Amino acid sequence: MIFNKYEFESEAKWLEVKKTLYITEIIDDEEVTYLRPEINSIVEIGFICFAWSEGDEPECIDQSTMFAVDMLLNEPFESLDQYIVWPSPVGVHTFGGDDSLYLAGFCKVNPDSPYCKIDE
Repeated sequence: MIFNKYEFESEAKWLEVKKTLYITEIIDDEEVTYLRPEINSIVEIGFICFAWSEGDEPECIDQSTMFAVDMLLNEPFESLDQYIVWPSPVGVHTFGGDDSLYLAGFCKVNPDSPYCKIDE
């Protein structure tokens, strides 16, 4: 399994790409839509908030302009490669609480990161 994080310049761009991740077939005279075999799961994170105001009703005061999506892949899916991002592995979401899947890819790209150092 591969856990990648993606960012799209707008929600509209994500919706355009999302259409390519599904297959639609007619089975027993019914239209059936399902994820491509390369893709296991998709979680739409949306626009991530980096900072909140203080007070009784906090509001986002620093929001990303990029639309974030996490995906669990069964195998690489090259058409998504241009959207991969590698934020520090202290994020908002994991699949099944298993941070190691994301960390494996992150450390390949960022081998000198403190998140990838093992204390002796």
